[in-house]
Amino acid sequence: MDSRRFTALGLSIFGLFAVRFFESDLFYDPLIDFFKGGYQSESLPKINELSWGFNLSGRYLLNAILSLIILNTIFQKKTIIQFSVILYGAIFLVFLPLLVVLIHYYVPGEYRGLFYVRRFLIHPVLLLLLIPSFYMLGPKKNI
Repeated sequence: MDSRRFTALGLSIFGLFAVRFFESDLFYDPLIDFFKGGYQSESLPKINELSWGFNLSGRYLLNAILSLIILNTIFQKKTIIQFSVILYGAIFLVFLPLLVVLIHYYVPGEYRGLFYVRRFLIHPVLLLLLIPSFYMLGPKKNI
C-alpha cells in the first residue's frame, strides 16, 4: 500500500472515530441519552422528528462517505464501490422509514427493534460486514 492510500485509510478511520466521539456535539439525537439510561421501562423522550431525521441522515451520509473511502482504499475496484453505493442507498431507504415507524409505535419495554435499526444507521456496521465479504470473494472473482 503506497503512502497516499495509507494516509487516506488512516484519515478515514480517524474520521469514523471522530464522528462517534463528537456525536453529541455534532448531531441532535435525544435517543443517545435515552439508551444510556433506564430505557427498558421508560417512554421515549420528546423528539423533534424533522431535526432528528436530518441529523440522522447527515450522520449516515458522513459515515457512508468515510466507509466508501475506506473500501476504495482497500479494494480499488470500481464495481465494489458501485455496489457499495447502491447498498448504502438501499439500506438507508429501507431503514429510515422503518425507524420512523418504530418511533411512532414504540411500546415501553419493546426497545430492541428501535435500538438495532437506529444503531445500524448511526454506526458504520455495514463497513464491518462489507470488508470481510469482499475479501472472501477474493481477487479471482469478477466483481
